[in-house]
Amino acid sequence: MTYTPVMPIASLAEGQTALVKVNEVEVLVCHVEGQFYAIHAQCSHARQSLAAGKLRGHQIACPLHGARFDVRTGACLAAPAQKPVASFPVMLEGGKVCVQVGEVDRPPKPKFGPI
Repeated sequence: MTYTPVMPIASLAEGQTALVKVNEVEVLVCHVEGQFYAIHAQCSHARQSLAAGKLRGHQIACPLHGARFDVRTGACLAAPAQKPVASFPVMLEGGKVCVQVGEVDRPPKPKFGPI
């Protein structure tokens, strides 16, 4: 698997997040305490985008119901969510933030046919 450059390092200030797309997966890049982290940008509870959530320290809160996730690991920290969100490896190279999203992390393709 390869790392995909998603943004210049300088474009994301400390304490900020950015929504990017890698291999058809929406990824939330977070800059906390000088480190960059990447998690799946969709809450595991109601599929709400975490991009509009509040980042406090290493926690991102879902704007819909307040579920919280650790941006370092994707671990679920507060209900109503019970499942973690995926976290992705991050590498800084050539002045860019690069994220690795594998095949298994892609959303399932829609199925068409009779219901």
